[in-house]
Amino acid sequence: MSTHVLVIENDAISDLALEVTQAVLANTEDAETVMEGQSPLALAQALSDFFQIAGALEAGAAHLDQDELDELCAYGLDLLDRLAFLVRKIEIMDKRDTVARMFAAMGVWVARRGATIDNLEGVADGFGMIVNATSATDELRALCELMEEVIQAVSVRLQLDEDRGDAWRPWRVINLNAGIAATRSLDPALMERTFENMGRRLPYDMPAFLADGMHQAAFQNVPNTVKDVMRRHMEKWPANAPH
Repeated sequence: MSTHVLVIENDAISDLALEVTQAVLANTEDAETVMEGQSPLALAQALSDFFQIAGALEAGAAHLDQDELDELCAYGLDLLDRLAFLVRKIEIMDKRDTVARMFAAMGVWVARRGATIDNLEGVADGFGMIVNATSATDELRALCELMEEVIQAVSVRLQLDEDRGDAWRPWRVINLNAGIAATRSLDPALMERTFENMGRRLPYDMPAFLADGMHQAAFQNVPNTVKDVMRRHMEKWPANAPH
């Protein structure tokens, strides 16, 4: 999986959703069982309608006020959630990468429209899957920057991060993956910016995150400039200090 296929345009995201939808429709009987008798065709039509409106917005042929924009984008992400749920339940394993790219691209698209993101799970998981499958440093750098766009659009409710009982909560997942992408990009300046952001957003995770990163760097051919960034931040976030 590679970021060169992560195109932040409505038509490209619509094509990804169509590919996944067609795979679901090819398993209509199983989908109807999961949907308790409802047809997946209704979901397919809803997605088609959404992407038509989204295309008009992107082209400047339509305008929504902030509340309407937030509502439309939340609706689009909800539709993708329902589509991804069917993929998981029917076990269409060969479309998981497509679902990941679809969610990640949609998250950035929504952020660039100026909408607030309150439904982050699919987007965070999608970016996580892409980061884990990416090794090229330039692509990891691009992924980190795209995740930062999404993070900045996240609702205040999620940013407050008050319910920390779930280690897989989307706010934590996307910020940790931004840190992982920055570290693996071997870009000291990007690491500095990302670690500073993480320190504000996930202070309680920083000691373990940095310790793990340094441990991995010890077994890899990592430039000293990268290790220096990690050492400086480890001094700021010692493992035995309360946060």
